[in-house]
Amino acid sequence: MPTPAPGTSIERNGRQAIVHVRGDVVVGTARKLHATLRALQRRRDVREVVLDFTDAGRLDSAGVAVVQLAKKGLGRRRTLQLTGLDERKQAAFELAPAPTKARKEPIAVTYLERVGEKVLETGASLRALASLVGSTLHQAMKVLTRRAKLPAGSVGGFVVTMGADAVFIVGLLSFLLGMTIAFQGVVQLNKFGAGVFVGDMVGMSMIREFGPMMTAIVLTGRTGAAIAAELGTMKVGAEIDALTAMGVSPVRFLVVPRLTALTFVGPALTLMAMFIGIAGGMLVAALQLGMRAGVFWDRVVGRVGLHDFTQGIGKSFVFAWIIGFAGAHLGMRATGDASSVGTATTRAVVVSIFCIIVVDAIFATITTLGGW
Repeated sequence: MPTPAPGTSIERNGRQAIVHVRGDVVVGTARKLHATLRALQRRRDVREVVLDFTDAGRLDSAGVAVVQLAKKGLGRRRTLQLTGLDERKQAAFELAPAPTKARKEPIAVTYLERVGEKVLETGASLRALASLVGSTLHQAMKVLTRRAKLPAGSVGGFVVTMGADAVFIVGLLSFLLGMTIAFQGVVQLNKFGAGVFVGDMVGMSMIREFGPMMTAIVLTGRTGAAIAAELGTMKVGAEIDALTAMGVSPVRFLVVPRLTALTFVGPALTLMAMFIGIAGGMLVAALQLGMRAGVFWDRVVGRVGLHDFTQGIGKSFVFAWIIGFAGAHLGMRATGDASSVGTATTRAVVVSIFCIIVVDAIFATITTLGGW
């Protein structure tokens, strides 16, 4: 009977976590079990860890060392039990040296140590993100130079899922946002007898700011969360490791098609949002001021230039890449049980929106200081 592929799966029963070990636990594969146990050690709701070796293959000193480290990491208040051991595995654990006596008074973790740990985690995450960006660009260049191929129909399928299915919600929100801006503008500008300038305000607002920003936020909630959840589930289920074992690049197979689709979808939806928002403002101007559509459109065309469109569309490209890389990076870093997938999805949405707002502020500052 062939040995199953190395990996782990976690079953939760209240505060008990049962880790089912599959395949060989040797020098080359013990790190997967170590990563799973490390993730469980950080969870405060886990009081007991059970390691089930029923489906495990070979076990060497590296596997024994991983289990001993897990026992030490769980501390005195939490326990680790071993089940499914045959005679050979039981003998391997019996040969392990007895653990040293734990300190009676654990050393308290200081504030600086906690800060240092966060800094190290952030640095590791940034290095992983830089590696993902570099790998994505490398694989994209291989596809462009026809040295590699994307999965058949993957880009088109993602364009439909990310773009076509989002047309209604983006269009509706854009229309309502354009109407809201126009309502506020009419109320304020009429106080100074300048209601005709509402077209200028709606056009500039939708094209330079609200169109790209609103589209990016909708894509973050729909697409960024979906990317993080899909890749996180694949990571926890060892599907990404299986692709690597088969010699298939996970970045080219999973990330590049999604980034390519977002590169087309983001600007297209943004352009649609701009014009629908302007149409909403035009409707309000016609109802509140009696302004003809031609007059409103002339004000928009006279105020908005090519550089304004360039800025709005340029933002949409950057926002799309932020959403794609944030979702892929955090999804592929998910470890442990299914709860880590939910955590990765939440973090992907929060990080994407934060970065989008920061980048938008940088764009606004540069263009304002540059007089564009």
